[in-house]
Amino acid sequence: MAYKTQRRRKIKQMTRKNFVKKLTEKLYPSCKHDEDTQKQQNREKYAEHKITYGEMEYEGIDRLLAYVSKIRPNIDTFIDIGSGRGKLCMYMASKPQIKRTLGIELVESRHEDAMHLKRELKSDFADKAEFINSDIFDVDFAAYDFEKNQVLIWFSNLCFDSKITNDIFEKLKQELPVGTIIGCSNTIDQNIKTFTLLDTIKIPMSWHKDSNVYVYNIN
Repeated sequence: MAYKTQRRRKIKQMTRKNFVKKLTEKLYPSCKHDEDTQKQQNREKYAEHKITYGEMEYEGIDRLLAYVSKIRPNIDTFIDIGSGRGKLCMYMASKPQIKRTLGIELVESRHEDAMHLKRELKSDFADKAEFINSDIFDVDFAAYDFEKNQVLIWFSNLCFDSKITNDIFEKLKQELPVGTIIGCSNTIDQNIKTFTLLDTIKIPMSWHKDSNVYVYNIN
């Protein structure tokens, strides 16, 4: 009886997962890039920011979550810094263990695509996702009252210079609880002592199928 219950639960989870995948792939068949005109407009509008667009693939976030869950089994919150068109946040929201997702995106057109995706999903788990159109430095993470050892952050900082990366990590250190896990594409300054590099794992991205992701813990 227990086996049948577990099997039904697993099938239900797989169905939810495939539903999100199929719908997001229908809306965005591949990594959706800005059109040339929009790309130029964004360059001008966000000239002081690094707004190059790429995505972690579903297999990648599954791999990252599986790794993190071994050391933080109570992870129930996912934050995507530079959430783009919202695919990862909605995909993570479909997972029963994740109670809340937060996507922060600077580029307005990408944020609007994320809100469109949330509306189109029309599912109970879509309510677990929140999207903010903002510069990360204008977001007050402390106001969310996140729990210790329960937060996973994905931060694609491949195109950021070291100062911006370090400034963002300093902000996260001040506003996120101890035990928060951060996955990112580039290492941080070794002089920032509040973080421990736990591991480096290989994750498939839209720009490379075997990219390094550095996994940090807030001490």
